[in-house]
Amino acid sequence: MVDTFVASFFKRIPENNKLERIWVLAKVDFKSRYYYHKLGVFWALIRPAIEILVYYSIFTSLFKTDIEHFELYLFSGLLFWYFFVEGTSKGINVLLSKRYLIESVQFNKVDLLISTTLSALMGFLFNFLAYLLISIIVGGFPFFWTMIYFPVLLLITCLMVLGFSLILSTLSIYLKDIQHFWDMIVMAGFWMTPIVYSQEIFLENLPWLLYVNPMAGLVINLHNVLLYGTPPDFQILGYSFALSLVVFFIGLGLFSKFSHKAAEKI
Repeated sequence: MVDTFVASFFKRIPENNKLERIWVLAKVDFKSRYYYHKLGVFWALIRPAIEILVYYSIFTSLFKTDIEHFELYLFSGLLFWYFFVEGTSKGINVLLSKRYLIESVQFNKVDLLISTTLSALMGFLFNFLAYLLISIIVGGFPFFWTMIYFPVLLLITCLMVLGFSLILSTLSIYLKDIQHFWDMIVMAGFWMTPIVYSQEIFLENLPWLLYVNPMAGLVINLHNVLLYGTPPDFQILGYSFALSLVVFFIGLGLFSKFSHKAAEKI
């Protein structure tokens, strides 16, 4: 159904339009990960499902967490976190994996990063539908009016993912080990984000991490609008938006200046 809608949309715009090219790249990338597997797109859900089960078992049986609806608290936080990790990790290798496009045609390399972000977004949206379904199954969890802020949070996260992807893909041209460094940063970042422990503990003991970890504020506001039915903390939201713009423009500047060397150095 999505393909039908998108196809009808692109019929109304000029042939070889930039939007169509980005969509095709994202769709091909998404299908290449899941299309030829027996479980298909459900592989996008398997990893977070397993980790939710592990963390839920540990933190409810050993650490006795008192977070209400902990399964949904955990699930929603992991979804945003995995979107960020997948999008940025794919961005690191996009110039290498799509080298044939860079070498063979006059191609706007930024479109490659936009398409990888869009591909990661597709997986996120599939998992988010699963989250909405589970939120109903576990006890008729209400849908608060504050969910109208969710698209804003998602847009900021997309901009953050794209910005970091631009920076990391540029660094990958000169620093081949950047993936390993990023893996370590991501591992530390997970525990610096209130996903498996309460955001009250985070804000009381580690408030300075809001200014270090770009995903912490986004996850806090995600919990606010989805689980607690409260508007986002607009001070944190404003900082997250400003930071996403800074990261994006820094990434765009670096990528525009150095990405032309990709074909000869990668």
